Amino acid sequence: MWSNIIGQERVKNILKSILSSGRISHAYIFYGKPGTGKDAAAIETAKFLNCENPDIEKGACDECKNCKDIQSLKSLLLKFITALPTGKDDNESSVLESLDKSDYESYLSEIEEKSKNPYHKIQLEKANFIRISSIREIKDLIYLTGTENRTKVFLISDADNMNPQSANALLKILEEPPKNSLLILTTSKLNSLLPTIIGRCQKIHFDSIGKSELTGYIKKIQPGINDAELNFYSELADGSITKAQNILRGSYDELRKKVLVLLRNLVTMNTVKAGFDIDFVIGKKDKERVRQFLILMQIWLRDVQYKRSGAENLIINKDELDSISKFALKYNADYYGIISMLENSINDVDYNVNLELMLFNLFIKIREMILAGEANT
Repeated sequence: MWSNIIGQERVKNILKSILSSGRISHAYIFYGKPGTGKDAAAIETAKFLNCENPDIEKGACDECKNCKDIQSLKSLLLKFITALPTGKDDNESSVLESLDKSDYESYLSEIEEKSKNPYHKIQLEKANFIRISSIREIKDLIYLTGTENRTKVFLISDADNMNPQSANALLKILEEPPKNSLLILTTSKLNSLLPTIIGRCQKIHFDSIGKSELTGYIKKIQPGINDAELNFYSELADGSITKAQNILRGSYDELRKKVLVLLRNLVTMNTVKAGFDIDFVIGKKDKERVRQFLILMQIWLRDVQYKRSGAENLIINKDELDSISKFALKYNADYYGIISMLENSINDVDYNVNLELMLFNLFIKIREMILAGEANT
């Protein structure tokens, strides 16, 4: 049902208009920031097109066999494509058959979670690219004669993860699209796709989730949350349901306090304590924990910049205003440069980097940039 998509009323109306008109393109790109419901909308579209009792206003019925099978992500009517680890042989008849046992089990676990929660971001070790064998499977399946009055939907999630070989293989499919099939590409990095692919698809932009919708969602998931935490979490989620889910699962308060502790140890040149702080952040080599910490540091330093520029109303860490004010007064650093550096490091976390070495080098650079600002104060 359309209600399974949180917010996005404008997008829902666009989809309703397209589906009711019957003038459906052969391929769409759903694009927008992460966690805004692009995959969720693609799944709902696949369900609607194959539902036994569709209602244009309500969407798919969620009760018929087709709806349930598609929601499980195991239906022949919906092929879900995502980045996968490199298999034993990229020429295998089935890309999943080429995975080793542990990678295959991890994939099944992630798919199960995705079927229950379409806002879940699938994360598999060493899965950096959408393999060409996955696109070849689309080619094999898309031209097969399907069931009458049914539409085969192929969802390529995070399509920007296609490497050049995969992208070119997809382009050939887009050049000769068959009837009764639909390709939906989702991405948060539209410009990373080949212009020729973009040119052959209809584009639908997904907006950030509004704060009222985020707060409503967070309260539904965590009814006992107090107003201060609710406001902070909704600001921190930054228009993303996926971020909100990660926040509610994580230990954000503990990590948030550690941001200020680490910054103090860095600027006071207390290398030993800073080393302990890094060990605390890395924990058991948990990439998501490292990512969360870097995001929190980014937000904290952005708040410092807001304080310096007089935009105090934009500060997220309002309960840390006193510490932020003191930091802003003492250090006139290149905060935009530091925030950009943190953004690059956040993006690097998913790759096969030495987290401890990455954080050590990052924090040394941040210390140098902050202390250079002190000298210029």
